[in-house]
Amino acid sequence: MKIGILTGTRPDIIKMAPIYWEAKKRGHEPVLIHTSQHFPYHLFEGVYRDLDLPFPPNHLVSYGAVKRMGVHLSKAAFALDESANLGVSRKFETIATNVFSRRPSPAQTVGKIMLELNTLFQGKLKDLDILLVHGDTLTNMAGALAASLNLIPVGHVEAGLRTFSKEPFPEQIDTRVADACADIYFAATLTNKANLLKEGFDNERIFVVGNTVVDAAIFAAKKGSKSKTFFEKLGFDFNKKLIYFSCHRRENLMHEKRFRDIVESLCELSSEGYQVLWSIRPGTSEAISKYGLEDFVKNHKNMKMVSEIPKYSDIMFFISKCLAVVTDSGSMQEETAALHIPTITIRFVTDRPESVKAGVNLLAKPSSKENISKTIKKAVSPEYNKKMRRMNNPYGDGNSSKQIIDAIEKFKGKLIEWEHERG
Repeated sequence: MKIGILTGTRPDIIKMAPIYWEAKKRGHEPVLIHTSQHFPYHLFEGVYRDLDLPFPPNHLVSYGAVKRMGVHLSKAAFALDESANLGVSRKFETIATNVFSRRPSPAQTVGKIMLELNTLFQGKLKDLDILLVHGDTLTNMAGALAASLNLIPVGHVEAGLRTFSKEPFPEQIDTRVADACADIYFAATLTNKANLLKEGFDNERIFVVGNTVVDAAIFAAKKGSKSKTFFEKLGFDFNKKLIYFSCHRRENLMHEKRFRDIVESLCELSSEGYQVLWSIRPGTSEAISKYGLEDFVKNHKNMKMVSEIPKYSDIMFFISKCLAVVTDSGSMQEETAALHIPTITIRFVTDRPESVKAGVNLLAKPSSKENISKTIKKAVSPEYNKKMRRMNNPYGDGNSSKQIIDAIEKFKGKLIEWEHERG
């Protein structure tokens, strides 16, 4: 079978890699398509290479001259840093953030990706047996809609994520649209399946397969054996208490008080001797500058802002050594569960409620600095931290990709279902 595998962001690449490996192993023809929603080296090419995916992918869309230049410049910056540790990547990231003073609107991104995918689906890829889209990204929504409107079967990996809220925005829109377009659903958990059933989707088309991130995270954490030196050069001491921190959700970045409360809580933690690695995205850098927090963060020596972590395996290695992870990411709630690392999610609602129910994740509603700090301190306290590490991972055993390909093979030739074909 000719199986299209759509990626556009770092999480897409990570979670689709195990499906590519499995499809290739079984003799299918997996076709990699990347939308360039994420295009710097550490979010794109570096992740492809780190996860043993062929580069470049078979098809690149939304890949204009500016993005092409960004890929080459960021790759050159990484090469210089690897050989001489000059901090070029961080400088490049700062320049890029200043040049692109704001992120493109979600509608602009989706429209551009859809138009270019439409050309592919009416031409070179009109014979796809199925297009696999992933999760809740803009790429996922654009791909599912473009394929569906061209009568190409759609499989939604990580279907059924719901908060029953507008947050996270626009991810909840993305995942719902993809589910409406899909012909087969790969739910990570029974909770996700129940969400789909309540909305009227066909039980026979829903498969509970766990999450492919378990496959990828375990692979990457083992691969990251050389990562320790990279982080030591950045000033991290693995004998101290390490915290990994990421904050990039629009609803957190757009709300000044909420963002300040989050940053002040983590800086307070760093003042107590914890070494905090703050993984910075372009949108995060923009918010730090917009709200005038650069000097405040720099005054906390144990808080280190890092934007240029080159490999997914580096990130998973570092997380595997952490006391806890503080994040507003969706995927990271699953990765940390796979690695048994206590997690604090800074959001009012989560689309991964299974991790909270399982006890591997605490929800810290960013209603106040006090509430965030109280939840973090609970998770890092010795006894509670040990308890969280002992909890079971609710996202599967690392065989998700096998179950996904099994299901696709079962429906070969009859993935799209019409009303008159139903019993």
